[in-house]
Amino acid sequence: MLTACAEVVRSPLTNAGMRSIIRRVEDLPVLPSVAIQALTLSLQDDAALDQLSLVVESDPVLTARILKLVNNARTGLPSKVKTVKQAVTLAGLNQVRCALLGVVVKDYLPAVSAQMAQAAKKMWVHSLMTAIIGHLLAQRTFPELRDQAFVGGLLHDIGKVVIMDVFPEIALRIHALKEDEGVSSLEAEDRILDMNHCVAGKVLAQQWGLPDALVDCIWLHHHEPGFMGLSSVNSELVWIVSLANIFAKDVFCETRPEVLEKGACLEVMKALNLKANDVQGLKRAATGEYEKKAAFFDLDGDLSTVYQDILQKANSKLSRLAAELDEKNATLNSTNKFLELVHELGMRLGRARTREDLLDGVVQVFQGFSPVPLGVFYVIEQETRELEGVVWVDGGRRRRLLCFTDRRGEPVWERDDQGLPADLRAILARYKHRVQDSGQIALNTAPPFHMFSFGLPNHYFAELCISLSQEFRVQNSKNAHAFIQVGQILRAAMENVRLLERLNQNQEELSQALLRNQQVNQQLVQTERLAAVGQLAAGAAHEINNPLAIISARAQLLELKEQDEKRKHELAVICTQIDRITKILSNLMDFARPAPPKLKEVDIHAILERVLELMGNGFGAHGISVHKSYDPAMVPIKADPNQLEQVFLNLMINARHAMEKKGGKLTVATRLAQDRSTVTVKVQDQGSGISRENMKRIFDPFFTTKEEGKGTGLGLSTSMGIVNSHFGKIDIHSELGKGTVFSVELPVDIAALRPGKTCDTAAVRPLTSTRPKVLVVDDEEHIRDILKETLENEDMIAKTAKNGQEALDMLAKEDFDLILLDIKMPFRDGLSVLREIRTQKMILPVIVITGMASNEEVEEAMSHGGCKCIRKPFHVKRLLAEVRDSLACADE
Repeated sequence: MLTACAEVVRSPLTNAGMRSIIRRVEDLPVLPSVAIQALTLSLQDDAALDQLSLVVESDPVLTARILKLVNNARTGLPSKVKTVKQAVTLAGLNQVRCALLGVVVKDYLPAVSAQMAQAAKKMWVHSLMTAIIGHLLAQRTFPELRDQAFVGGLLHDIGKVVIMDVFPEIALRIHALKEDEGVSSLEAEDRILDMNHCVAGKVLAQQWGLPDALVDCIWLHHHEPGFMGLSSVNSELVWIVSLANIFAKDVFCETRPEVLEKGACLEVMKALNLKANDVQGLKRAATGEYEKKAAFFDLDGDLSTVYQDILQKANSKLSRLAAELDEKNATLNSTNKFLELVHELGMRLGRARTREDLLDGVVQVFQGFSPVPLGVFYVIEQETRELEGVVWVDGGRRRRLLCFTDRRGEPVWERDDQGLPADLRAILARYKHRVQDSGQIALNTAPPFHMFSFGLPNHYFAELCISLSQEFRVQNSKNAHAFIQVGQILRAAMENVRLLERLNQNQEELSQALLRNQQVNQQLVQTERLAAVGQLAAGAAHEINNPLAIISARAQLLELKEQDEKRKHELAVICTQIDRITKILSNLMDFARPAPPKLKEVDIHAILERVLELMGNGFGAHGISVHKSYDPAMVPIKADPNQLEQVFLNLMINARHAMEKKGGKLTVATRLAQDRSTVTVKVQDQGSGISRENMKRIFDPFFTTKEEGKGTGLGLSTSMGIVNSHFGKIDIHSELGKGTVFSVELPVDIAALRPGKTCDTAAVRPLTSTRPKVLVVDDEEHIRDILKETLENEDMIAKTAKNGQEALDMLAKEDFDLILLDIKMPFRDGLSVLREIRTQKMILPVIVITGMASNEEVEEAMSHGGCKCIRKPFHVKRLLAEVRDSLACADE
């Protein structure tokens, strides 16, 4: 037994280990079979009194003890009884049952140590009161259970006796824990022994062979009501004993008021159909019954002594609580001051917009907080190595700190350390030892200072150093960490100030960027205006030039046929003035016609990046994100970087306008062709898209789908002109509600598209007949008629075609000796006809007759070999001379 007990003291036990030890304890008493049989019979309402008497009298010792208890108790008998049958008959079954239980409690339960005697006596007083209240409760609710309720209430805490006897040292520790911390017996047992008296009592009751109903009362009286019903078939009896246990504690002021108001207690009362008004009556009746039955259990029947002990203990506890309350009030006072500090600090620093506001707010709050008589708050910027802060002393004195740190990070003071105390100077000098990378607020101490450090690695370091008063340190010995909350407020305010500083800096940079953007926009507007003038001039010149060519040709023909010298002179004057008008239009076109591209090797990705950088602010302001998908295999191309930049700028401006209401994603992608001859740039937006009707006119000058004031309608037409000048092409694909994609294809090397003369390798077509056969290709009907008439007057065969496609169809069907070809025509222009002719490798003389073709277009036409160019309006004689010369070259 002693070995087992020693092991329990050293380490907590599980319930299984506890049961095993109890079974091995040889000194635990075992109830005699006669006592068990008698106790069982006494619990039966219909028990035969003669049979109960015979069972008890079969054990002389048990008989003697019962008779002694009955005779000593206040039963009101006229004389002492001498037999059990006489006791049953005269005193009643209840008195005999109490005597029998008194024998069990006094003689068969183990004795406790002298140290625990008082606690054991108090336990039996509580158990007897529980038994009496249980009997009264059962009488009101389940009368058939009143006797079992009495026994169950009396024995419900026998597990405590087991612990006191088997584990006396642990029992003392449990009792001390209850007294010191005010916890319940159940909680103290679980914390120290890892089990409780309910389990110990259950095991003992089962070893004694007590009825299951009593075992359940001993085991389950602390369980929740719902668990009682699941664990026992005797739930009503267990409910009664459980509630009686609570009421008995209330009688002796051993329970808190809230326990009676808890859901578990109310739930049991509801299950027993017991009203709150019945409880006080039950407790008064139980007090009277206690005085009658106390003698059976060798207990003092006068409850006044019990209440006196309770009162003394309560007074002692009240004194202790009063002292604790004073201490807590002092701590609460200090805590309230601290909370006021935190609140005021948060309010003031929440309004801080500059570092000066931050430092002033810290000083104003802390100077009114007496527990901190001295303190300093400072910030060191890592990039500028500048230390800025403030130090304050109780009494209202403050001093601003401002200096730089040397390369080792140590402050360099200008005026004798600015009068700082030596210990505070030492703390500032060693700040680098407290710099950390975790980003958390760190607490360090250097008595009498507490330092709360925080910062952002490689950006700044900040620290609050405070000296706490002795009184505050005593009252808040565990609350120094509470100032971490102050550090968090300071860090949040510091981050806010830094964000505002960055915001102001960004605003200044944005202002400069907007100014530059405004200048670029002004330049862009100017460029668009110039382009508009150029387009207007080109359109007007082209429209004027064709009818002027007709007038000029007709006048020249009339002059050749006219015989009258006066009229012939007048027609010559007309031709002279037409030549003058032609020169004026040519000069106007030279002004309006854009300059040819200045080719150089360029990086297409670099051009796109410059445009995106220029448009960056505009995209961000409208919620537009940019996604780039560049071909990593991209190669440099030959192009004019400025003109290409203008093209992509126009496309991205259009994309921004399309998405400025709802935002979206702009995708810029590049791709190098497999044969590495061309590159493609795609600009895709998620805007509103373009309708099919507008798609037909999207590249027309002065046409726009934008709102009024947001475009001139020249951006895309200008872009197309630039792309064409680079021998590229621009395509568009758009769907309403889904967005638009512009694709720009450019050659890697423009020189590859300029084929050399192929006269040596091409097949020379012989003249068709002795009368030369000439094909006239022009979209103006009057010019076709004049040229046909002029050629036929010279005995040539002339046929006409109104566009390039019709001319190619005629060339496929019949042979011609010469072609007079216009460049600007619908459906298919003259340049594409020339390319197709050279693709067939034919040497066919071609004279280009054009009004306002660009120099580049004329150069391309001439590059195909054997071509001549005559500008409209033309001189008939010169035209005929060029025709004869070309035919003569073909004959050779």
